[in-house]
Formats: sequence, structure tokens, C-alpha cells
Amino acid sequence: MNIYFVTARFFALIALALLLYGFIIPSVGFHGTLERIKDSKVENIPSYVYPLWDFYQKDRYFGVNTSKEAKHNLKKMIEFSEEIGAPSMPVWSFSLEAPNYPKEAFPQGLPVFIHFDGLSGEVHEMDTINHYVGMASMQRGAPYERALAPYALVIVALIFVLFIFYNNKWVNRFMIIPMLLPFMFIVIYAYWLYWFGHNLHRGAITMEPFMPVLLGDGKVAQFTTHAYPAVGFWLLVAVSIFSFLPWWLRKRGLKEHPAKRATLVHHSFTFVFLLTALVSIAYLVKTDIEVNKLDKIAELIYVPDLETSLKAENAEPSDIQKQEMQEERDEQRKELELQVKALEERAGTLGKFKVSKMYKSNCAPCHGSSGEGNFGAKLIGLSEEFVLKKMLEFKTDKDAIHIETIEYLSEDDMKNLTKEISQFGE
Repeated sequence: MNIYFVTARFFALIALALLLYGFIIPSVGFHGTLERIKDSKVENIPSYVYPLWDFYQKDRYFGVNTSKEAKHNLKKMIEFSEEIGAPSMPVWSFSLEAPNYPKEAFPQGLPVFIHFDGLSGEVHEMDTINHYVGMASMQRGAPYERALAPYALVIVALIFVLFIFYNNKWVNRFMIIPMLLPFMFIVIYAYWLYWFGHNLHRGAITMEPFMPVLLGDGKVAQFTTHAYPAVGFWLLVAVSIFSFLPWWLRKRGLKEHPAKRATLVHHSFTFVFLLTALVSIAYLVKTDIEVNKLDKIAELIYVPDLETSLKAENAEPSDIQKQEMQEERDEQRKELELQVKALEERAGTLGKFKVSKMYKSNCAPCHGSSGEGNFGAKLIGLSEEFVLKKMLEFKTDKDAIHIETIEYLSEDDMKNLTKEISQFGE
């Protein structure tokens, strides 16, 4: 028996096991679940998804707003409308620290984790900040890559299976693909970081295009950022190493001992794994059809909203267009309210903020959790009359940076908000 071939198979099995455990099983098993939750079709979630997600969430990060009762329990997470992340191994992580997210409430800052097939961590909170600094929602990033990731992973697993059962130089060459996995991830991730930093829209502050930090610590406005590999990246590095070793061993073995014709046993095992791969891909396709994945990806592609288009054309909106814009703003307002729902219902550590939901969603991202100021002005010590006067001025100035926030507020809302702000520092 050729020692090169035996050792090569052993290393390839290790790489396949790591890939299956860390990425393929959770990605394929959880596929389509988030879409079903968002579409209120929880009854269509397969029963095996719940224990699968619960198992992979051991020792994972949960947002500070997450109820203790719901952690590690997908059914409770859905019932409590918690933020649900992808169960596969996180490949990269970045976190953000800012004055309005104090250490006592956010001990790890605002961490977000990048997976092959999705996101996890403080995604909604980070999207709120992105909105105020003029960056797109994180769901806008890599929509096709995330959608295709489970398919690609299944195909890579099939490459390993073919390698294990066939001593063939052509199969050996395909091992370059799993070898390059960590490098391909970095290239794609770096591209989307560049895209986010160079496709800014109007936010609460004006920023020049920039390249967010890929690795290490950085600074964006008043935010300190940290970006580092997560456990999944090191798992990919291990897969890469355990792909290179069998590739090299098989190459040497084929030089000394030409490959023999495959036996019926080899063909039988290959057929079983090929059938498994085809079933997995069929399941992925069926799920994507059920949850309208292509339509959802298309919705992520940025299209200027009606108001932006009208401004570009210097045109006045019709009554119907005004109604459409108001409905769009109402939807955006509802989304902001959902982001702070947990703060209202379960104060927990965030109860230290002692501010209203209205202030938290509209003012805190720029002016600080208690008016101490961030990249927005300090509000401490301002009188109620002064703040109300300024808000009314902003509401009539269509070019003011506050207009998108203040337009939602009624006169009573503004009075309540200015009264709350006037009490800061007392």
C-alpha cells in the first residue's frame, strides 16, 4: 500500500470533517430559515433546524438586548423577536466603540461577525450607526456571495470525496480550490469593505470616501473600530493546510506509483456521496424557490428612492408620490422603533441610559446616550425653549441634516423630546 496515498487520504478526511462541521452542516441545515421568519412563515421551518441552531450557538455572542431566557433557544428567539444570527462559524469580526455605547452597557463594544452565509452580533445597532454616517445597511453587502455560499461549500466537499476515492492527477488539481478558501474570503471581504466606504449617501455627518479597516484598529469619525479574524477563519486556514498536504503527498505518490484503476468499491462510495451532494443542492434550490431568494437579493441592490430621484430632477412630487414617500418614511420609522423595542420592554443593562425610546432612536446615535455629544453637538444644559426653537427651524429647512428624523415627529413628539433633553445634566 502506497504510504503517500494513505496519508493523503487521512489529511483530506480531516479537512472534510472540519469543513462539514464548521460550515456545511450549519449552512445547509439553516438555509432559508431567516427568510421564513421574516415572512412570518415559522410553521414552515423544518423541525431539525431548532436543535441544529441551538447546538451551534453554544459560547456564541448574543446582543446585550437579548433576553436570557431566549439565548441558545431558537424557538424563544423567534417568539421574543430577537436578533437571530447565522449558526455557521464566524469567519471575521469587527467591533465598534463610541461614547454613546458605554462599557458598562456594551462590554464588548458593538461586535458584528461575518459568516460565509450571513451575519450575527449587533447587526441592527450597527446598521443604525451606518445610517447616520451615510453607509448602506450591512445586508447590502455580498448578497450573491452569501446566497451561493452553501452551494459552493457542498461542491468543495464533493471535491474532497473525489480526492479520497480516486488517485487521479486531475482530481488532485481541484484541491487548489479548498487551499485558497481563506484567501478568497479576504479578497471578497476587502472588496465589500471598499464598496461600503466609497458608496456613501447623505448621513448626519458628511464624510469623505474611505477604506474601512480590514485588520487591526482604526478610527471613523468618533468611533474606534477593531477588525480581526474569528474562529471560522482559523478553521479555514486549517482546511487550507490539510488540503495542501494531501495535494503534495498525492503528487509525489503519483510520480512514484501511477494510479491504478478504481475498484467497484470506490465507485460505490463515490456514487453515495455524489447522490448526497445532489440531494443537498436540490434541497437548497427548493428552499430558495420557497422563500423567493432571488427576489430578496434583487431588493438588496441599491435603487435611489423616489424622493432622491425627484430632487435630482428638480421636480415637485405629485400627491400620489407624496403619499408614497410618506409610506416609505413610515416604514423606516417602524424599523427604527423595532430596533429599540428590546430597550423598552427589557431595560436590562441598557436601562442605565434612562432615556425614552424616541430619544434613543432619533438622537442618541449622534448626540450621545444622555446628551453628552458624540460626533453631534452636546445637548447638556440647553433650555427647553432653545431646543424646541431649533427643532422647528430644522423641520422647515429641507436641506438640514436632521430633516429625515424630525419630519417624522409630531408637534407633541417634539415638545416631549425637548422637555427630556432640557433635563440632561440635572
